Amino acid sequence: MAQIYIMRGLPGAGKSTWARRNYPQAHVCSADSYFLDDEGVYRFNRTLISRAHASCLRGFAEILASIAGDPANSPEVVIVDNTAIRAWEISPYYNLAMAYGHDAAIIHVKCDAEKAHSRNIHGVPLERVEKMDDSLSSEELPVFWTVEIVEGGCC
Repeated sequence: MAQIYIMRGLPGAGKSTWARRNYPQAHVCSADSYFLDDEGVYRFNRTLISRAHASCLRGFAEILASIAGDPANSPEVVIVDNTAIRAWEISPYYNLAMAYGHDAAIIHVKCDAEKAHSRNIHGVPLERVEKMDDSLSSEELPVFWTVEIVEGGCC
C-alpha cells in the first residue's frame, strides 16, 4: 500500500518544493508534466490545461494499477502536485486512492497571494491568484478527508 499525498495551494505557494523536500523518491503526478518537452523545458500553454489535467489523472490511475499489480516494486509515496483549489478537483484522486486501498491525505500549502503570484511560473495574473486564494479559504472539504496545512516556502 502506498501513501498518497494530494497537494493543494496557490500557484507559486511551494507545493512542488514541499514534495521534493519531504519525499524526493516519490512518484509525482502533475498536470505541469504535460508541458515539458523532450529536453525537459517547461512550455506552458493555457489552451491545453484540460488535456494536461486529464493526462495527470490518467497517469495517476495507471500508477495505482501498477502498484496493485506489482506492490513489491512500486513507489511507497505517490504525490499529486496540482493546485486542487476545489473539492471536485481533488475527489477523483482521493476516490481512486481509496478504491485501491491506499491512505490519502491532502497537503494544503498556505501562502500569501501576492508572494505566491511573484513566484508562479504560469503567468497567472494577481487578480486570478487572489480569487483562487478566496476559493481556497472558503471551499469546505469533506470532513472525512485528512487535510494537513503546512506553510509554503514563500511565507
